[in-house]
Amino acid sequence: MLLFGVIAVFIRIVLVQLDRGRQIVSFVSEWERYGRPVLVKEMMAVDVPVYTKFTVIIGQDGSARGFVTGDIKDKLAQGQAVYPNANSGIPCGAISEIGQELDMETGMFPVTVGFSNFSGASGSRLVLFAQTQTLKAALVVPNDIVDISKDGSFLWKVEDGKARKIHVKIGSRNGYGTLIAEGIGSGDLVVLRGQDSLSQNDKVKIVGRQAGPARRTGMGL
Repeated sequence: MLLFGVIAVFIRIVLVQLDRGRQIVSFVSEWERYGRPVLVKEMMAVDVPVYTKFTVIIGQDGSARGFVTGDIKDKLAQGQAVYPNANSGIPCGAISEIGQELDMETGMFPVTVGFSNFSGASGSRLVLFAQTQTLKAALVVPNDIVDISKDGSFLWKVEDGKARKIHVKIGSRNGYGTLIAEGIGSGDLVVLRGQDSLSQNDKVKIVGRQAGPARRTGMGL
């Protein structure tokens, strides 16, 4: 029994020594060898629809009525299609009437919508979107990848296998994305994830890649 105990201790010592002799691999050494992992998107200039949203209350007859400010009223038109969200692509109805007189209680202009592809409970509120503009050959990126500081606006892109932090000029920005007016072009690889660990000219390893918009996208105003 004592012999078995001695052998067990000996085997344990050998295993510990072998384990200590293994090469220690760290994230830093892996990054130096292969590059820092990033997810990128290949930019593509596309026509981006711009939507204006307004709220209506569904009536008992299936139509809906709401009120809009003067600047929104001027963007809308009778017969204009309305959508349940900015990326639907399928209208749920159309504007049937736009009042030209201010409502004295709200100080806004009444708008009536007729539904062709929607049903909702009477008295419930609904946010609708109407396309009021198209941005031609636009480059839109997610808001969270744009670093805005007192020195300007920046994002990361991959160029020749290395990370480049570049200055960009913002055309417009809202909850749907940031329109880039200058600084990037079609074909550029913009970093979507992994930029927090980057320094200028770091070697990068692309672990995921998105190519252009996969579906109809729009911006809301």
